[in-house]
Amino acid sequence: MDSVTPVAVVLARNLLESLWVGVGTRLALGQGMSLVSVALSLVLATSPSEAWSLERVVSESLARSPEVAAAQAEEQGAEGVRATDGRWPRANPSVELALVTDALTGDTGEQRTELVLSQALEVAGQSGLRVERASAALSAARARRHAVMLSASAGAVESAVELERREARATLARESLELTREMEAATVRRFAAGDVSELDRNAAALERARAEARAAQALAEVVAARAELNRRLGRSMDSALRVSLVDTATQPLPSSLEGEPPSLVAARAEVAASGSEVDLLRRERIPSPTVSLGYERERRPESHGAFSDVHTEHLLIARLSVPLPLWDRNQPELAEARARRKVRESEQVARERDVSAEQSVARATFDAARSAHEALMAVRPSVDRNLELVRRAYEAGELGLDALFLARDRAFAAAAEGVDAAAALVRARVALLRSVGRLPTGQVPE
Repeated sequence: MDSVTPVAVVLARNLLESLWVGVGTRLALGQGMSLVSVALSLVLATSPSEAWSLERVVSESLARSPEVAAAQAEEQGAEGVRATDGRWPRANPSVELALVTDALTGDTGEQRTELVLSQALEVAGQSGLRVERASAALSAARARRHAVMLSASAGAVESAVELERREARATLARESLELTREMEAATVRRFAAGDVSELDRNAAALERARAEARAAQALAEVVAARAELNRRLGRSMDSALRVSLVDTATQPLPSSLEGEPPSLVAARAEVAASGSEVDLLRRERIPSPTVSLGYERERRPESHGAFSDVHTEHLLIARLSVPLPLWDRNQPELAEARARRKVRESEQVARERDVSAEQSVARATFDAARSAHEALMAVRPSVDRNLELVRRAYEAGELGLDALFLARDRAFAAAAEGVDAAAALVRARVALLRSVGRLPTGQVPE
């Protein structure tokens, strides 16, 4: 068995036996056994490892995604800002020490020492506005992390679906090759018996060569799809991997698909943060007074008639200073903040429109994909039966080689369309869940 053999389990169980509605598909072989059944029996005997489920693909992609890790770091930074912006007072206190002496001038022994502690106080509610701004920024960061989680998980599931699709197509290509080889062998036998011309024999050889080329190309596409999924899962590119999304078929959609994507939640939170920033800059126009409290010790010589001594005084210092907002009143900062708020509001409106359109398209696409898949599955038995009838008629000499090739091409084209339709249905389901802010598993990110 080649490197993609384990995938046939996924093919037989998920895609060709109907990932969504459970309608089996069968392709006729020479002895009447279906292609899928042969592939499944061979693979079940040699499968080396357990297939990855939808839940495992999602959880591993979230755990290994560098984008999710970066979003988590951003959220942690916002949490740190939120924790510190609520402190009051905000500014650090200052300590002033002064020593005044006349040692370099009169040398009369006069000396003054001051120790003053000063603290600037915000009295216009700036602290509360900073908390509101930081809380809104934290909400936006958390929503952005959720959006990144949706993107990373959806990308991984889509890569897994693409791997299943290509593995299924590769299995079909191999089975088509086997059937074409049987056709060639039958044509050679009929040519030896004089029933067909050399043209038919050569045409059968050409079809077999083309089938070999398609099978080889399909194997290369499987390798590329596996490497892409391994990349999203943080694994070595050549790691053995097979996936099974069979659980997706039995998992109904959430009863309520009402919701909004985290990108819209983030846009609204950013509008709130920008509004709090404007209010904060307005409040910061109000002067913040500085309160000072200190101690002063003063020594100076005093004369009392014929006598003189050194007089010492101990003083308590209380000081209040208020800056005058004459020149700097946050004019440029306030103008920039107002502009940012308008930009965020415009972005929110645009995002709301995008979300409405995305949800409508996602629902329509899902309904169309489900209908297409059901329609293709419904006609598959008839197509397979036609292939079997034509094959028997050719072996009996009742039909020509062209009719057999046409029936073969139709049967395998229908199988390939069924594979593509199943993959499209999974992708549409993922897109629908993502449009309402849910992971591919149907859960809301935490």
